[in-house]
Amino acid sequence: MTCYLGDPDVSYSKAAEAFGVEAETVKEPAALKAAFNRAKTATMEGRPYLLDIHIQREGLGAVSEWHPPYSLADLRTRKV
Repeated sequence: MTCYLGDPDVSYSKAAEAFGVEAETVKEPAALKAAFNRAKTATMEGRPYLLDIHIQREGLGAVSEWHPPYSLADLRTRKV
């Protein structure tokens, strides 16, 4: 449907941890190498690992918060 999930931004690392998946958020380029190494080690050991890497939004529409109107309630055929 769209990539924009609203404000505040979703913490994908916390969502992954809620399901028992090791995860971390990387906000600085200097932290990438160590984060990749931790992810690689976990993957080699057979464990899932999620990296939520924050990048700069740039380009046409990058700062747009537009999303298409969508309502599950409007799509229901059976009203409750």
